[in-house]
Amino acid sequence: MRVIFLFLYTTSILLADDLIVDKNYLYEYQSDNFLRFDYFDFDNNYYGIKGMARDTISLGDGGPVFENFTVELWVRSEQKGINNQLLLGNSYVEGKDRSPTIFTTDKGHSIMYGFGNGSTYYYTKKDSVISTPGWHHIAYTYDGTNSQLYVDGVKVDSTDKYKDQTPQSTPIRSIGTNFFGDMDEIRMWKVARTEAEIFADMNKKLSGNEENLVAYYPMEVNNKYQLTDLTPKQNHGMIRDVDVVQKFSSNNCPTVDGSSSCPYPTINSAMNDAKPGDKILIKEGRYSESISRLDYNNVKIEAYPDHDVMLDGTVSINAKWEPYDHNGHQIYKAVLDLGSISKKYMMQVDSVYSVFVNNRYMIMSMPTNFKNPTDPTIGNPRDPEPGTLFELGLRSPVKYDLGYQPGELANLDTLEEWSYDPGSQTLYLYPSPGYIPDSTNVRIRTRKIMVMLRDSDNIEFRNLHFFSGSLRTVYCDYFVIEDSKFSFSSDMKANLPNQVRYGEYGILRNTIFENMNSSAPWQFSSNMYPLIENVMFNKTEWFRGSTSYPMVGTNYRGAVKDGSLYHGGDTWRYVTVKDVFGAGIFAGYRSLVEYGRFENLYEIIDGSGVQRNGASSEYSTTRYSWIINGPDMNGMRWNSACGGTYADAHHVVSVGNRRGFRLKGDYHDALHLLTYENSNQDISLPAGKYCGPDRQGAAEPGNVNSILMNTITENGIECANVPGCKDNNKPESLESTGNWFAYAFNYNKKTWGHVMHHLENPWSLNRAKSDEKLEELYGEVPWEKKIQNYDFRPKKGSILIDAGKVIEGINDGTDKTLNHKPSFPGQNRKYVGAAPDVGPYEYGDSVYWIPGYRYPHPSVPIPSNGTVNVPLEYGLAWNYPYKKDYTATHAIVAISGPGLVESKTFKYPNNVMFVKLRPGSTYHWSVYVDGVNGGKWSFTTADEIYPINDRSVDTTKHVIVPEKPRNDLTVSNGHPYPNHLSFLRFEIPPTIDQNATIKLNLTTQRVTKLTEGIVVFKFNYKGWNEKFDNKNNIGVIDRSLLTPIDTIFSLKVDSTISVDVSSAIDSIGEVSFALSTMDNTDNVSFYSKEKIRLDERGDAVNHKKVWPNLSFDQNKLAIHDELPKGVPTDFALHDNYPNPFNPTTTLRFDLPEISDVRLTIYNVLGKRVKSFKMQNTPAGYHSIRWDATNDFGSPVSAGVYLYQFQAKDFVKTKKMILLK
Repeated sequence: MRVIFLFLYTTSILLADDLIVDKNYLYEYQSDNFLRFDYFDFDNNYYGIKGMARDTISLGDGGPVFENFTVELWVRSEQKGINNQLLLGNSYVEGKDRSPTIFTTDKGHSIMYGFGNGSTYYYTKKDSVISTPGWHHIAYTYDGTNSQLYVDGVKVDSTDKYKDQTPQSTPIRSIGTNFFGDMDEIRMWKVARTEAEIFADMNKKLSGNEENLVAYYPMEVNNKYQLTDLTPKQNHGMIRDVDVVQKFSSNNCPTVDGSSSCPYPTINSAMNDAKPGDKILIKEGRYSESISRLDYNNVKIEAYPDHDVMLDGTVSINAKWEPYDHNGHQIYKAVLDLGSISKKYMMQVDSVYSVFVNNRYMIMSMPTNFKNPTDPTIGNPRDPEPGTLFELGLRSPVKYDLGYQPGELANLDTLEEWSYDPGSQTLYLYPSPGYIPDSTNVRIRTRKIMVMLRDSDNIEFRNLHFFSGSLRTVYCDYFVIEDSKFSFSSDMKANLPNQVRYGEYGILRNTIFENMNSSAPWQFSSNMYPLIENVMFNKTEWFRGSTSYPMVGTNYRGAVKDGSLYHGGDTWRYVTVKDVFGAGIFAGYRSLVEYGRFENLYEIIDGSGVQRNGASSEYSTTRYSWIINGPDMNGMRWNSACGGTYADAHHVVSVGNRRGFRLKGDYHDALHLLTYENSNQDISLPAGKYCGPDRQGAAEPGNVNSILMNTITENGIECANVPGCKDNNKPESLESTGNWFAYAFNYNKKTWGHVMHHLENPWSLNRAKSDEKLEELYGEVPWEKKIQNYDFRPKKGSILIDAGKVIEGINDGTDKTLNHKPSFPGQNRKYVGAAPDVGPYEYGDSVYWIPGYRYPHPSVPIPSNGTVNVPLEYGLAWNYPYKKDYTATHAIVAISGPGLVESKTFKYPNNVMFVKLRPGSTYHWSVYVDGVNGGKWSFTTADEIYPINDRSVDTTKHVIVPEKPRNDLTVSNGHPYPNHLSFLRFEIPPTIDQNATIKLNLTTQRVTKLTEGIVVFKFNYKGWNEKFDNKNNIGVIDRSLLTPIDTIFSLKVDSTISVDVSSAIDSIGEVSFALSTMDNTDNVSFYSKEKIRLDERGDAVNHKKVWPNLSFDQNKLAIHDELPKGVPTDFALHDNYPNPFNPTTTLRFDLPEISDVRLTIYNVLGKRVKSFKMQNTPAGYHSIRWDATNDFGSPVSAGVYLYQFQAKDFVKTKKMILLK
C-alpha cells in the first residue's frame, strides 16, 4: 500500500520495509535488558578521546574474590577503539594484583585472560578467536591447574602454566573499562565449570540461587538505578554512564521487527536494529528518550504519516505533592525518587533542569520576578510589554556572575517559580491557578543533550518535535533536520546549543525554534556548505547580553599561509529571527543570505541583524531581506578592525535600528538599499578600519572602490570615499548614481524629506511606540488603527520612480552570477517602466518579494489584516507557502466588496493583484495555494485621495524644482513670496464616476493677508512632476494653462475649506489644480502633503488630517454594478466567483429572452445537492449566490461540485471548488 503523508509541506511515502515505532506497545511487550558501553556519558557528552571511554559498572570492594572460578558473559564488541578493552576484572591495579580478568584485544578479535597472584600477572592471549561480529558467549575457568577459555560454549584455549597459583585476593571491581560494545548475562562462580555445563546453561536465565553462583547480573536495575545482583550477596553494581538497553518481545511477537503487527516500542530499539538505507517511522506520542550514536550511517527517522511525534527530554514524575508554607507563600513541595525515575525510563536521572506543569513552562526562581517568557508578547523594543524580560533587560545568571544562581530557594517568591534541592531531592513549586501539581501532570528535564551523533553520515530527522533537550552532531556529513520544531532546547543551566560541528553539507530546513535562553538556538560550527532554509527563530533568547546568534562559524579548511585555504559557503534563505533578546544571525564565510527577516531585536550590544566579520564579509551576498526594529544595534554590519572586501548587498531594508548599514572595507557593492528612522546613521561606508585586500597590511583608506547606487537613505550617511556619495548634500550628485538622500532634499536647510512621503505604507517607528508615548508627543494617537504595514513600494507619482540606474545582473532581468548566482531564473527582476526605481522595490511590479519564514499556508497580507485608509488603487500582495520546488505553483486570489467580486489565478512568483476600489469601503480577500488558504483578511479604503504632487513655485522663474519637503503651499503675490502659485496633481481612480460630487479640501496653515480671494483653477497640463526632468518639471513647464473653477474669500487658520470641483472633472485619471491670489498683496498658505509631525528625536508622522485631498459624495457615486445592463444576445453560463470559495460564491447566467430557468448543483458522484427553479425569468444578466448548503439548509462538505444551467434548449455545466 502506498500512503502519501503531508506534514508541514512535505510528502513521505510509507513502504513495506520501513521500521515502525509505536510506544503503545510498551504495555504489550516484555523487556530484556543488556548493557551498552560507548563513548558517551549519561548526558550524551562524548568522551571517546583516543578511543578511551568512561562507561563502566563499579562493583566496589564487595566484588567476588576467587581461588577456583568461572566468569562468563555475553559480549558484542564494536571491534573498534583502543586495543585492550576490559570486559570484567580490575584494570586499575598493577597486573600482579589483578583479580581474574578478561580483555578483548586486537579490536575485539582476540581475547586475553588471566590473573595476578601478588607477585606475577599470569595471562594468555588467544588470537583471532572471534572472527565474526555479533553476540558471542565468553567463559574463563580456572580449577587450580588449568586455565581454559570458551567461546560460544566451546573450548578454544587451555593452559596449565598457572598451575598451583592462587589468584590474589583482589575483588572483581569492574565490568567494562574502555570497552566499546554490549554485554549481557554476567555470571561468576566459585568453581571451574565444565564445558558441558557452560554450554547447557549459557542461553538460560538463572534464578540467582544456583549452587556455587556468587554473582549474577542479568542486567536488571533496582529502584536506585543500580545493576542488580540476583544472588544472595546482592552486590549491586554502580552504573557509570553505561546505557541499559531494552530488547522487547511477546507471545505474538517473539521477534520485534518493526512491522505494523510487531512495531518497536521505542525509537532506540528501532535504531538498534536499523541498517543503512532504513527508514524509521514513529507513531503518535511523546517519547522520553535520549539518543547517542557513533558511526551510525544512512538512516532516516521520521514521524509516521499524519502523526504528531515529540522526542521529549522531560520525564513524568509520580510524586506526592504537599502544601508548604515558604516565607508566607503557600507553595508545594515533593521529594523525588530519582532512582525510580531512572528505572522507569531506563536512563540515569540525577538533575532537574526544567519543570513543566500541564505542559506549561515553570521558571527557575530569580531575585527579580517577571512574566512567564513563553507567553506571547504584545510589545516590541520601542514599547516592551511591562513585567516581561524584554522590559526588564535582565542578564543571564548562568552567563554572568550576578551574585546568585537561578533556582535558589530563597528567591522562590512568585507564581510559576520553582527550586530544587539536590541534597534532599526536594522540588519546590509555586504554582499558578490551573497548574496545581499532582502525581500525573509534572514533568522535569533531566539532561542537557537529548541527541548526540558522532561520525555518522546521512542521518535525517523529519517531522519531529524536539522538546526540552539539545541536539548535537560531530563529524557528520549530510546531516538533515527537516519539517520539525525545537522548543526549550536550552534553558538556564541546561545551556548547550543545538550544534552541528564539523562535517559538511548539513541541512536545517523548514523548522521552527522557540522558547530558549542562555545559548544559541542553532550553530553550524566548522560545517562546510551548510544550508539554513525556511527556519523561524522566535523568542530564542530571553536574557540580555547572551549574544546568542543562530550562526555559522569557521566553515573553511586549510590555511592562508600555505595556500590550502578553501571555504564551504553557507546559505541562509527564508529565515526569520523575531522577538529575541538577541541579535539576528552570524553568517559564515562566502555566505549567501537572502529573503531573511530580522525584526524586534531587543539586544543591547554592538551587534547586528546580519553580522559578518571582515573575513566572512569577503565575497558574501545579502539580498532581498528586511532588518527592522533593533534600536540598540546595527541593521547589517561588515565588521573587524581590518574590514573585508568584495561583499554584495542589494535589495535590503534596514529600518528602526541604531545604524542601518555599517559596511567596513572596500570593493563593496551596496545597491537598491532602503534605510530610514535609524537613530545613529542610515549608511556608514567608513574610510577607516581597512588594511588592504589581504587584510594584513598597514591601514589605508577604505571604500575608495565601493559602489553605492539606487539607494534611499534618510538620516545620516558616511561615505567620504565613495563615488557618487561624497557630495551627498547635492541632489544633482546623488541623481547621477540613482541615490536619494533625504537631507540633500532639504528646504532652506531647516527641514528635510522623509522616506514615508515616497513609500506606499511602510513600517513606521512611531507605530511601534506606546499609545501613551504618542499622546505625549502628538497629543493623540495619529492613526485610526495602529497597525504596522510593510509596503515599501514607491507610491504613485514618487520621485523615486524611474530615477535609478541600470545595473547588469541586478535590475536588468539577466541571470548573472555575481558573488552568488541567482537562486532561480529571473530572481533579479527587470525594472518596470523607463528606468529602475530607487530603493528595493519597483512601482507596478507584479512581484513584491516578502522575506522571512514561509508558513504552510499563504501569509503576510499586504496591506496587513485590518488596515484602514488603503488607497483606492492598490496592489494587494501576499507570501506563498513554503515549498522546495515552486514549479507549476499557482495562487488563486478571491476578493469581495463593494463594486468588486473577483477571483484571479497567479503563477509563482507573481504575487501582486492590482485592484480598483471604492472609497470608504471594506473588502475581504483570501489566497489559496494548493487548496490551502491563509485565512480571511480584510481592509478598508480611504474616504479621500491625496495629491501625487503638490508644490508652490515662483511662476516668473524657469528652473528645475526638485522635490523639497515644504510643508506648506504658499499662495502669494506679496513679500516675501511674490508670484507664488500652488499646484496640486491628483489621480482620479476609475471607480469614481464623473457624475459624483468631488470636493477639493484644503486646510489653512497661515493667513498673512487676504484682501480679495484665492482663485481655484483647473491646471490643464498633464504629467507634470518634481523630478530632475527638463520636460515636465513644474519649474520649467507652461503654468498658464489655467481654467477658473471657484474663489475662496474667507480663510481661518487650521480650518478646512471645501471647494466643489466636480464640474472641472470630465474624466477619470489625472487632474490638476492651481491656487492663485486675486490681490497683488495677498499672502496665505495651506498645508501640503509634506506636512508631518516630528517627535523629540526627529522621527516623523504624516499629518494626513491637514493634507490637501479630494473627497467624494457617496450618495452620488455612480460606480459600475457587478452585472451589466441591457439584454444579452445569447444564453450563457459564466464561471462562478470566487472559485475556490468559502462559504459563498456567485453563479452568473445570461438570458436573451424570458425563460424558465433551472440551476442545479451536483457533487462529484452526480448526486443532486441543491436546485434553484425560476419561472418566467426576464431577459437580462442574472446572478444567484450559493451559501454551500443543500436543499435542506445543511452545510455541505468541502470538495468539487458541478453546477448545471438549463434554459429553453440551452444546457451548460461548469465546475467549482468549496474549501473548508
